Formats: sequence, structure tokens, C-alpha cells
Amino acid sequence: MLYWLLALAAHATELQPDGQSYQRRRWTQADGAPQQALTATQTDDGMLWFASAVGLYNFDGMRFRKVSKVYGHDLRSTNVMSTHKVAGALAVGYYFGGLSLFTPERATHYAAGRGFPRGSVMDITTDKNNVMYVATSSGVVTLQDGKWLPVGQDSLPKGSVRWVNHDKAGRLWVNIASENYVRPLGSERFVHAQVPPKSRVTWCTDGMYFKPPGQQYQVLDIQAAPRPAPLDQPARYQSSPIPGPHGTLWATREDGLVRLAPGSDGVLRAAELFPTGTERDTIYTSTTIDRENNLWLLTPGGVERYRRHRFHRLPAPVNAFYWLAQRGFGDELWLGAAKAPLARLKSDGSRQETTLDAPHTLLRLAPDLVWVGTADALWEFHGDTQQRWDLPAGMEPSKQIQALAAGQGGRLLVSITRSGLWTFEHGQWEQDQRLRGQEDATPISMLTGANGKTWLGMTNNRLAELSATEARLLPASAGLRIGNVLSLLDVGGKLLAGGEQGVAWIEGGRAHAMKLQQPDSLQRVTGMVLDRQGNLWLHSNDGLHRIPAQDLARYWSAPQTALQAELFNFEDGVTGMAAQARPQPSLALAHDGRLYYATITDVGWIDPASIPRNPRAPTVLLQSLRTPEQEYLPADKLVLPQQTSAIELSFTAAALSIPERVRLKFRLDGVDQDWREAGPERRAQYTNLPPGPYRFRVIAANEDGVWNLEGAQFSFRIEPAFWQTAWFHLACALVLLAAAALLYRWRVSVIRRRAEQYIALRMDATLQERGRIARSLHDNLLQAVQALLLRFHVVEQKLAQQPELQRLAGQALDYAESLVASTRDEVMELRRAPGVDELFAALRDAAAQAAPGAEQRLSFTVTGQPRQLRAEAGPELACVLREAVLNSVLHAQARHIDVRLAFLDTGLQAEVCDDGVGIDPAVARHGKRGHWGITGMRERIGRLGGEVEIGKGPAGGTTVRLALSMLQAYA
Repeated sequence: MLYWLLALAAHATELQPDGQSYQRRRWTQADGAPQQALTATQTDDGMLWFASAVGLYNFDGMRFRKVSKVYGHDLRSTNVMSTHKVAGALAVGYYFGGLSLFTPERATHYAAGRGFPRGSVMDITTDKNNVMYVATSSGVVTLQDGKWLPVGQDSLPKGSVRWVNHDKAGRLWVNIASENYVRPLGSERFVHAQVPPKSRVTWCTDGMYFKPPGQQYQVLDIQAAPRPAPLDQPARYQSSPIPGPHGTLWATREDGLVRLAPGSDGVLRAAELFPTGTERDTIYTSTTIDRENNLWLLTPGGVERYRRHRFHRLPAPVNAFYWLAQRGFGDELWLGAAKAPLARLKSDGSRQETTLDAPHTLLRLAPDLVWVGTADALWEFHGDTQQRWDLPAGMEPSKQIQALAAGQGGRLLVSITRSGLWTFEHGQWEQDQRLRGQEDATPISMLTGANGKTWLGMTNNRLAELSATEARLLPASAGLRIGNVLSLLDVGGKLLAGGEQGVAWIEGGRAHAMKLQQPDSLQRVTGMVLDRQGNLWLHSNDGLHRIPAQDLARYWSAPQTALQAELFNFEDGVTGMAAQARPQPSLALAHDGRLYYATITDVGWIDPASIPRNPRAPTVLLQSLRTPEQEYLPADKLVLPQQTSAIELSFTAAALSIPERVRLKFRLDGVDQDWREAGPERRAQYTNLPPGPYRFRVIAANEDGVWNLEGAQFSFRIEPAFWQTAWFHLACALVLLAAAALLYRWRVSVIRRRAEQYIALRMDATLQERGRIARSLHDNLLQAVQALLLRFHVVEQKLAQQPELQRLAGQALDYAESLVASTRDEVMELRRAPGVDELFAALRDAAAQAAPGAEQRLSFTVTGQPRQLRAEAGPELACVLREAVLNSVLHAQARHIDVRLAFLDTGLQAEVCDDGVGIDPAVARHGKRGHWGITGMRERIGRLGGEVEIGKGPAGGTTVRLALSMLQAYA
């Protein structure tokens, strides 16, 4: 550690800081930067362009790219000598002659010897009217109405022109063979501006300056000009100052580049030094200031950027370390460090030194009462008095004051390392016994809040509340997981504890961890402050986190919510790291609202009410669309070839101040449902893209969240292969439909054949069964009855003497004969299906037997050509129709009953309709309990494969419908 601190002090110089500080960033060949770049310019899209002997480079803030094309147009040569922005275009001059003008729409090339002078293009400039002037190795020319015209032929000497520039007044300056010439306003002739021997000339936008060795720099002009501000040590400077951003001046010395600031006497002094390793590094070939007010310098070894920090750095001795900055008397800010006595910084900017050195902690109890703890003593500052109190008697020299807090009854609480908690009152020390028995009983941080409660932050997730008699530790069940408690803050009665592993709100005996949207960003929180705008500031290893007031309010109501925090780190001027143990806390809020931070090496401030912001949104640029086969310029309405399914889109945002904080979002319409965050690679990859139109969009925000919502976008289309076209898909669909229809017809035919086979087998089995029954009736029952009849005839003949018995026996014989005939008829019916006439006659007989005269109510209708019914279907059909007719006669009270038969090619349909009282729908569906007529009808037709419908007729009454397919009905 000591070696490191001494190494920092080795770069000490007599600097007079002015409160501002700049960040230097250097890119070399290892970073892809061009070596020995000659000129730099920034185009309207925000991109920086560098001309060098090895080619043309551009820079978006993140990476350098060597290019062979500008806006998609080819360079004429890679040996580039100069570049300049010209009225929306980029002008590129070549070493072997010629010049090109590039715009997104076109490229215009001017070849040497074809209206353009021969020789290298050394420099390019434009006047206030955007008229271009070009310095070549054979003279100066200007572009007028599309033609190149010579400049100064009658007043300039012959020779190679090194550079050409316009000053703020609009005068044209030319350097030929190390001699300078200027063309006054309103004149066409140049005047020689003589330079003293061995002087170094510096070009600035407000004119020319020269500096003789060891003397002050002076204005180089052909007319009287105000004398420039003098340098404090002119002999140390190698050149005249050059103007930088925010009104600054910069110059080179033997030890590096310095930023100058005028003192109260008007003399320019070094306010900030950027040391260089070699003398070559102090040679700057070109300078430019970008649109975000950053200074760019080109050196033989690479490119440098100088950007102003947001934080102001306080003047401090270079050998002072371990800084403390806290509120002191009244409006004063007190700051001190090791090897830097405690100083009282007053509101008017003046400083008052004290005799106290190396403060560790500071406690302000009243506007005129301040306690300061050091390594070996306790100091009391009360009004105009200052008193030193030694640590308790007998204490080892290695024990030091860690923290201070207000105790009860005006006593002072003092934490002493490796000794625990002490109280101090009226010059007397007393060991505080309330932490007795605690392991490692030395508080790291202490706080007495506005409500009078005193909290002690200790090691290993321990937080204690002091009462009059004891220290009550927060139980382990509270869930405090911040490691060693380094800082405490009272926010309107709410206690925040900061530690090595984060921040937590202690409320109701529970610890609510504070979560940020940036993971692992709250490590070792050594300071916490609430500014006057209600924003919470946290000092961690990463820098200063600012949590807006509205987010903090959400945290109180929903502690589990991840908060959005703005980070201020070394990019913003927060240099160094806070001390590991002492001095603490590392943040303070001054009377004027300024926020002060203290680290091991520096102390600085920022005004939270007026933080410098970058109002310029970044320009979004689409760079390329790459497929596995080819790279394309992302021009609108781009057409990609067939079978393209994977693409990579490259894009960027030209933001040069803090490009690491730039956010880019992209979206491919038709693929992405929402915006996607781009990573540091700034590219998007898509696979398995189907043919069709697409639109790609990119938006970006700068480091301060200023969004360019218009962004950049372009549309492209992937051509379909013939098998990906709509007509091909339609044809395939039609083929599939046709195949499905054929498959369906084939399946139906298979099912039909199987049904026919099944029905044929069933009917064959039925016919065989009916034949068996018929044979049995004929061979057994009829023969037996016939034999019985013969015997009764014998009996009848023997009863001739008894006429009455003979008559009765004859009647019985007649009935038996009729029964035999009927049974014979039934046997015949088993072997054949009845015809239509027989069916209708049977229905009439059934109606007459059920109710004499009912046969007169029947009517019969036949449609179609009658066909022979299957032997199985005829009797079943007759039984069903008979049941339906008898239901109409006996139960429906019908006056008319119509029986219809329809012989169709598709099958047989039959109906029995009456005009009776109708039927209950429940009975029609399920039949009447204890009766089997309707159930039998459904079973008979169901066995044949048909269906029976029973319901209300079209004119009232009841209709019974049945249908049999052709295969089920016809023989």
C-alpha cells in the first residue's frame, strides 16, 4: 500500500486546480486505433473519421473500424491523407492525388489531372458558406459551381501547401514551406505573416499564434491584435495554448499535456496535468472538438479523448491520502486527510487551517459544536475554542477512534478500535458496559436519529439499539445480510443500514434488503446521504448510486421492488476508493446542497440540483446485414435471395462521451413481440426466418437517458423458393384434399363391403335358423297334429249315436284343421317375405280384429317400384307396422291412419301417421313402463341396422317413421 501511494505522489507537480477535472482516454493500435492519423473530422451522423497512411477509419465511441467503403461507396485508395466534413458529405483526399465526396446517396470522385490539381491532398477546409478549399502539393484550389479553380496564384509562392484553414473572422490562412500567409477579408491577395526564427506556430480557430523558445506566446497576425493571457512559466511550454471544450485552453510541456486555467491575475497556470511517457507522445498532429464537447487529439501512437467530469475535484496536496469531508461549523465544510491538516472550507470559498491532522471521524452536534476523532485523540471544537483530549489512560497506541455519536444526557459515545464502546463527558472517559459480553464489541458505525434512538453498526450482520441499560441486538431472524455494518442513515424516522454486502431498511424488527436492477452493485457501502431533492445517494465500491425520490418512495411501500439507480463512477470524476475502515462516513451533504465524496486519494463534490447532462441523443446507424453467403448494406427495400433463413444485423450509436452507458434496443417486426436490449456487441441475430417482408428498427439513449426514439430502420424481404410460394402451398393443399377425399371414399367402400358381408352373414344365419324352425314345425308339430286329427276323426265316427257330442267334436276338428293351415302358412312365411298386398291385408285384418270397423280408417300409399324384401326384413317390417297401426287404433283415438311405403334406390322408408291425440315425448323416446311395444319396434328395426323415429305429425297426432338401407331392406 505504501509503495502504491508513493507511486501516485511521484507525479506531483505545482498544479493549481480550478475545481474541474477531465478524463483522458487513450486508444492505441492494440485497441484498433489508427497509427499516425493525420486528420480527424465528425460528420453529421456523429461518427468520427480519421485519415491515415494505412487507410480510413471511423469510430462510434466503442470501436474503431478500418473501412474500404463510405456509405456503401468504394474508396479510390487506402492511402488517405486528409478528411473533412463538407455540407452533409465526407471529403477524403488521397496521398497520390485526387479527392472524393461521399454522401449516403452517391460518391463523387475528382481525379488528378482531370480538372483537379496533381499531387497529394494535404488538407481540406470550408468557409462559412460551406465553400471547400483544398491544399495540395501543387497549390490551393476551391470548388465553385462544380469546377476547381486555383486560389492565390498571383500572391502565393510556388510549393507544397502543408495546410489551409479559416479563422473565426473568415480569413483564409495557408502554410507553404513552413511560411504562413493570410488573405484579408474582401481581398483576393495573400499577405505574408512573418514568424520569428525557431518559433513554434500553433493554429487556433481564433487565429495563429507563435511561441519563441522560452518566451510568452504571441498572436501571429498582419494587424494589431489583443495580447493573449501570459503563461506562468513560459519556458516550460513547447507550443502556444490550443482552445478546448467549455472555454478551456490546453498546452504541451516536457512532462505532458496540461489544462490551463487563468488565475485572479489573468496569468494562465497549469490546473491539471496528463503526464506522458515519452516526448513523442506530446506531439499532436491534429485536434478536434466533437459535438458533445469532447477534445480529441491525434498522436503518432494513437488517439486521445479528453472529457470533462461531472464532479468537481477540490484542491488538495498530492501527498495527502485517506480523506474525510463532513459538515462543520455553520455553513462550513471540514475536510482533512493524512498529511493534510483539517481545513475549514467556508461558504465564501476561503480556507482556515487547523492544527489537527489525519481526522478519522467527525460529529456535528450543534452549529458551533463539533467533535473530531483522530488516531490518538479526541478533539472538541466549540465556538472559538479548540481542545484536545487524550484517549483513556493506559490505552495502546494502536487503538484509534472509529466512530462518534451523541449519547443520552449530553454524553458523547466513542467507539475505539479493539477496545469497544466508551462514553466521554466533562473530560472523563468511562467504558460503556452495555456491550459487555459481546464478541467483537467495537461498533464500526454509530447513529443517533432524530427520534433519539441510538444504533450501533457492528461486524457480522449485527445491529444493536441502545437503551438506558442495555444494547439490544437485532435478532438473526430479522434477516440482516449485509455483513459488517459500515454506515447508518435516518430517513425521516426510517433506518437504513449499509454494509459490505448491501443496504437494508430496518423496520418492525425485520430487515428489508434493498435491491437494484443492476445486480451486485452495492458492495461495501461506506456512506449514505439524502439530498434536498429527496434522492438517496449511496457510496459503494462501484461509485456513487443515485436513487430517485420516486423510486425510494416505492421502496418504502414495496421493499421487494428492484430500484433503478444512476451510477456515477470514475467516468464522472469519482476517483479513488473509500477507505476500508477509517475515515468514515464517505459522503456528506453541505449547507448549499452540494454532495461531497471522500476517497483515499481525492475529495470532490457535485450539485444534485444541477447535474451536468448530455442533452444530445445519439445518432443510430445501421451498418450491415450479413447472411452466411454475403454482406449487404442495409438499404431500404433490400431483397434477400431464396432460402435465406439466418441473418446478422450490425448497428451502432454515435455517442462519444460515455459510450459504455449507451443503451440500444432493437426490434424485428413480425418476429419480436417487444423491444430487445442490445449487448455490447451491438448486433442482432435471427435464425429460421420464413420468406416474407420484415422491418428492422433500432433506438438508442445516451448516458443520461436521452432517447433517440426515431432511431434508424429499414425494410427487407426474403424471396421465397417455389416450394415456399402461396400458389405452391395452395396446390399442395388441393392435392392433400384430393388425397383425403380418395382415402375417405376408399375407407367408406371398405366399410360398406364389410357391412354387406356382415349383413349377408347375419341374414344367412337368420334364414338358416328360420329354415330349421320351419322344418321342425313341419316334421314334428304339423305331423303330430295331423296324426291327432286322424284319431279325432275315428272318435267322431264312433260318436254317431250321440249327435251333440259328434257336433262338438266336428267343430274342434274344424278348428284344429284351421290351426294346421295357419301354422303351415306361418312355416311358409318363414321361408319368404310377404308382398305389399299381403302386408296391407295383414294390417287390415289386425285392425279389424282389434276393433271391428277400424279397418275402414286405414289408407295405404306406395311410392316407387315395389321390390322384393329380404326374408329377414319383411316379417320384422310387418310386425313394426302392425304395432304402429294397433297403437293408433287402440290408444290414439285416430279417425284416419295413413300407411306409406317408399321404395327408393337408397333404401326403404315407411310411415304410419294418424290424426289422434298424440303421444307423450317421454313415452315416444322410452316406451311405457310395463309395455314392450315401442321398445320391441326399436329392437326389431335396430337388429336390421335401421332407425325408428316416433314423434308429432305435421298435422298433429303421431308419426312413426322407419328407414332401412338398400342392403338392409331389399333382397
